[in-house]
Amino acid sequence: MTEPRAGATQLEFVDGVHVGIEERWAVITLSNPGRRNAFYPEMRQRLTEAVNALAGDPQIRAIILTGHDGHFCSGADLKRAGSIDRSPAAARERFRSLHDPIEAIVSAPQPVIVAVEGDAAGAGLSLACAADFIVAARGARLAASFAKVGLFPDMGILHSLERRVGLGAARRMLMLVEPVSAEAGLNMGLVDFVAETGEALAMARETADRLARLAPLSLVSIKSALASPPESLDDAKALEMDVGPVLLASEDHRAALQAFLSKTTPNFRGS
Repeated sequence: MTEPRAGATQLEFVDGVHVGIEERWAVITLSNPGRRNAFYPEMRQRLTEAVNALAGDPQIRAIILTGHDGHFCSGADLKRAGSIDRSPAAARERFRSLHDPIEAIVSAPQPVIVAVEGDAAGAGLSLACAADFIVAARGARLAASFAKVGLFPDMGILHSLERRVGLGAARRMLMLVEPVSAEAGLNMGLVDFVAETGEALAMARETADRLARLAPLSLVSIKSALASPPESLDDAKALEMDVGPVLLASEDHRAALQAFLSKTTPNFRGS
């Protein structure tokens, strides 16, 4: 993983990915110069490795994913697609590998925040929808552009987009390829926060700071539960019976009680 470079203005990318540690969160930045950070296999693998490595670090309370130079990610890098093996076996393996970064984001115990400037299209939108929170700057364009290039929606977006915006809006975005602005995305539930142009990463950092102040075990449990929401009241009650007693006995809960009684700020340790 790239070593942190606190305050650096020139990021050093390895396979299109830079990882920096800031406060109690990490920032992963995607870069593909001149291609609006279009996704390619090495970038995908590096991103997966970075998220998985951060997932195992208890000091990291949130993960921010963003793009370099004014865009998030414009989808697959079609300039690199001309020579790929399109045999059925190779195609299935390629699609399997497309799932790796999505599974890493969804299964990471920490909340994942995506900061979008400029374009988030195709695979870029799939990445964003897999995250827990999307911060989009004014002027951003979010588009499910698969039908424009004759491809089937991938990286789990048929599931994640519909969960965010509902079936009707997902159908319009996927079948009519309607781009969505940050403001419209906020109104339809696609976007969680709207920032001024150029300020998406700053707002994502503010969100990460808010999350870092909360009890990690609670956030892990809530994220896991929302990944596969209870389908009935009975399912919800059963989940409460399983998880609730564990958190009730946790050191973090004790710390919160002590802080409440002493009117201080709790020091959560994730235990």
